[in-house]
Amino acid sequence: MKKLLLLVSFLMTCSIGWGQFSLDAQIRPRFEFRNGYNRLPSLDSNPAAQFNQRTRLNLTYLSDSRVSTRISIQDVRIWGQDLQLTHVPSFDLYEAWVKLQLSDNWAVQAGRQELKYDNQRLLSFNDWALPGRTHDAVVFQYDNDAASKLHVGLGLNQSQNRMFETHYGLNHYKTLNYIWYNTRISTNTTASLLAIADGYEHPDNPDKLYIRGTWSAYMQSSPGNYSFTFNPAYQHGNTRTGQDISAWFVTFEASARLTGSYSGLLGFELFSGNDGVNPGDTYTAFSDLYGIGHARHGFMDYFTSFPAHTLGAGLFNPYFKNTFRLSDQTVFTADLHLFYIQNDYPDPVNPGQTIDYYLGSEIDLVLSYRFNDFTRLMFGYSVMFGTESMEVIKGGSKDEFAHWAFVMITMTPRFL
Repeated sequence: MKKLLLLVSFLMTCSIGWGQFSLDAQIRPRFEFRNGYNRLPSLDSNPAAQFNQRTRLNLTYLSDSRVSTRISIQDVRIWGQDLQLTHVPSFDLYEAWVKLQLSDNWAVQAGRQELKYDNQRLLSFNDWALPGRTHDAVVFQYDNDAASKLHVGLGLNQSQNRMFETHYGLNHYKTLNYIWYNTRISTNTTASLLAIADGYEHPDNPDKLYIRGTWSAYMQSSPGNYSFTFNPAYQHGNTRTGQDISAWFVTFEASARLTGSYSGLLGFELFSGNDGVNPGDTYTAFSDLYGIGHARHGFMDYFTSFPAHTLGAGLFNPYFKNTFRLSDQTVFTADLHLFYIQNDYPDPVNPGQTIDYYLGSEIDLVLSYRFNDFTRLMFGYSVMFGTESMEVIKGGSKDEFAHWAFVMITMTPRFL
């Protein structure tokens, strides 16, 4: 910590003559009451309550508009996880990148950084999760504000400092490569194409690297008070164990601002799944890769990682979201989600039969209050109405009342 303070003091002194230096932070304590969060409660389970907190310190430096860098460190903890009067190092590195502006339109950014594109369905920094998500990558960027943008990203992971071989050994991608192209079709319409290739080592044979390819198209149109989003995707290649993949995904949303204080949104997301009765040789469950789930499938986080959270059966999630602006500082949202598996899943109680497709429904209520320009308070309450099929997919009992509540303060002060 002393070294960090010395570094901050040094940068503050140097910034006067060298360029623009800024120092900002995020302090985000969150209280949660859990009795059905992420899975249905069981007959003998008791509610949980906890405080968690994320604290970040961000240093950003810009020199003569050609070189910029950002270093972000964070501490993530559950209140009370460490005994008092003990020293448990807990700071880690969230971001550390340097960006070189090669020309008016071309730049390269290298280091640990957030990757977020379009609706963040496949690449996201996953802000709700305490640690967030960043990638070690180099990204070549072309940016023409009047026409189009092109990003090409490359990542190669290694678990240790090696002299020979490149065996990785961790249950994470070894290589990540992607191309993102975004263009403006008209005044109100933009379109994007995202192609991602991530490679995983075979768990028993590190000499084999299997590549999974994902192609995603994204279009958004906002005529007047209306907005439409269409996002299909296709996945192919091989799983980590070498099985062939042929999977797909699609989302569609239509929203409208009906009054100055109310807007509504209708949409659905559909993930292909494996046939649990006649699986075949091809893996047909779509993976959402490194995207965001919390904001897409209900705040209780029953389905935030595919295909794991549906046991490979896929998901169909139609939803209806409502936003009420009560004042300049206060916003209230009320969302309804319906959940169905996309493909057959065998019934563990009745051999030869499949479970019903309908899993349950969720209601999310959130009140957000902007205390000032850098402080926001949020109050949330959610209820899950599960079915017998939800018991099979997620565990727990549908007869128990599943609900969850949170209170969160997010403060993002800028010190310099």
